[in-house]
Amino acid sequence: MSRPYDKERDFEHHCRIWKEIGWWIEGDRGKKASSLYCDTCDTIVEEVHGEMEVGASRCPAIFWHQKASLPAVLIVGVYAGRVGRQNGHALALTAESIALAVDEGACIASLGIFDQGFYDRIGFGIGSYIRRMTVDPNSLQVPSLERAPHRLGVDDYEEMHAARLNRRPVHGRVDIVPPGITGLDCLEADGGFGLGFRNADGVLTHHMWLDSNDKNEFGPYWVEWMVWNTRSEFMELLSVLRSLGDQVRGVRIPDPPEVQIQQLLSRPFRQAGRVQGSDYAVKNTSAAYQQHRICDLPRCVEAFSLPGPEVRFNLELEDPIQAYLPEHSNWKGCGGDWIITLGDTSSAVSGRDSDLPTMKTTVGAFTRLWLGVSAVSGLAITDSIDAPGELLGRLDQLIRLPRPLTDWDY
Repeated sequence: MSRPYDKERDFEHHCRIWKEIGWWIEGDRGKKASSLYCDTCDTIVEEVHGEMEVGASRCPAIFWHQKASLPAVLIVGVYAGRVGRQNGHALALTAESIALAVDEGACIASLGIFDQGFYDRIGFGIGSYIRRMTVDPNSLQVPSLERAPHRLGVDDYEEMHAARLNRRPVHGRVDIVPPGITGLDCLEADGGFGLGFRNADGVLTHHMWLDSNDKNEFGPYWVEWMVWNTRSEFMELLSVLRSLGDQVRGVRIPDPPEVQIQQLLSRPFRQAGRVQGSDYAVKNTSAAYQQHRICDLPRCVEAFSLPGPEVRFNLELEDPIQAYLPEHSNWKGCGGDWIITLGDTSSAVSGRDSDLPTMKTTVGAFTRLWLGVSAVSGLAITDSIDAPGELLGRLDQLIRLPRPLTDWDY
């Protein structure tokens, strides 16, 4: 039987579990990070032998779909000690956490994964690929730095968090509401530091947080996040990275939404051949390690605003989360029969119309469709989507969204 986390009763067990699973941060930062985590997140736990052994933590978030901002929940962490594995507690606590968040108003859930497949069992679908590129900072074709940035540290996390929440809105963006999350992000990197700029009123406008890899003076550095709103702000941050190039030989940069870093590099393939096989090799990696699931279908579908001929169809939606929810849960998932209307104004209404074509799918696959992770006809190949070819073709023509990126690593 789950219960809310109790700091006085559970904190030492929480720390033990994190040490057992390799999440513990060494040194003085360990207890500070764990305390901040427990104070920031809402956590429910499951006991084994009278002690906390499994925990699931959540935070309120905002999920941007096109121009709509939707209340969401981020599952910050699901963790089980060595005697709490393979007993179903982790998925059950995750499902219950989502249900509690839905009661609080969340209409979509998101989380980071250790591997694909586990959270599919409760309706999650994989998000977009996140691209990262290791570059020689000297190869960045950006203007020379004209002013010195301000140094930022862990103690500035609330100011940095406010700037993160104020970055430019893009499709798929996620904002995690509690400032403590940015504090945790700062504490995770042993060699972490921030560099940024303020306006005339002293407000932090654009900045980045990096991991300096303290074990090697030449890097590579990792850009953990980059916050900016205008092209000039973005270029100034890249100019800061370039200014580090007299010592640092490699910087790992995530592609920002709607931007290709490679376009700003001088002769990237020549650079790649010159340092092939080293820690500083110019290379691209791409992986999808965040998953999402719709929790309130009508509210999420209403966020669609699609120019083009209206498309209407029946949706037979399977939601596997119901099997993992406690009996007392108010929310039972969003499976069932729906009539979907997509166009300038979109809606999902419970019911069925015999004159309309029918799509049969899972909530995870439909979430991917809703986000525009892939073309609908592509999802019909890889995901559990069964629909007439004519309907798939019309949806391909209608749903043409930017690549959805959360722009927040978790």
